[in-house]
Amino acid sequence: MRRYVVAAATNPHWDSLSSRFTRLHGTRRRVDALVLSGQMSRLAADQMYEALFLSGFTAFEVFLEEVFLYLLVAPHRGHARADAIPRLVIRSLMVAREVVIGPGRKYADWLPFERTLGRAELFFRGGRPFSDVPKAQRDVVDSAQLIRHAIAHHSRHSEAQFLSKVVAGIPLPPREQRPGGFLRGVTGTPPATRFETYAATLQAVAKIIS
Repeated sequence: MRRYVVAAATNPHWDSLSSRFTRLHGTRRRVDALVLSGQMSRLAADQMYEALFLSGFTAFEVFLEEVFLYLLVAPHRGHARADAIPRLVIRSLMVAREVVIGPGRKYADWLPFERTLGRAELFFRGGRPFSDVPKAQRDVVDSAQLIRHAIAHHSRHSEAQFLSKVVAGIPLPPREQRPGGFLRGVTGTPPATRFETYAATLQAVAKIIS
């Protein structure tokens, strides 16, 4: 049986993200079972996969921000990791948020992953642990963001980006040239849906920076 939960990490945000993906995989398996039994159409299944992917990716984005801020104040809360060394002393999460995101701003853009790396270089020595994420995995995260945009925006630009940078000329049946069908497509050995592959990479990246 395929396992989706990566070993527990060292900060309080990991369990929440891991639990989210476990629930998403449970729903995904139920969707697949309904399609197999003829109780759900392929189109409805594609739409469900898109919704599940949006939920998981949004959780990952929130995780990035929460962990970044947490690591800034962790040394003063007894939870420091040796390789995450802030360049400045911040004791309050509220202050950390204002310093990192900016006064009066409600959110910051953390992706493409280079944006996270840029902030990490400013606030942590060597940018660690964010700079420890291998480029291949960073590229998968950026690809996941393009899929997210194609699902959420339905614009010509986002669809063109999906086709040119994610599908990138791979010979696929028409159904898999749209986000939902693409995510439901099965590849690799052992075979897995692309949803599973992306989810596994997002979790692996989260584990590295936890």
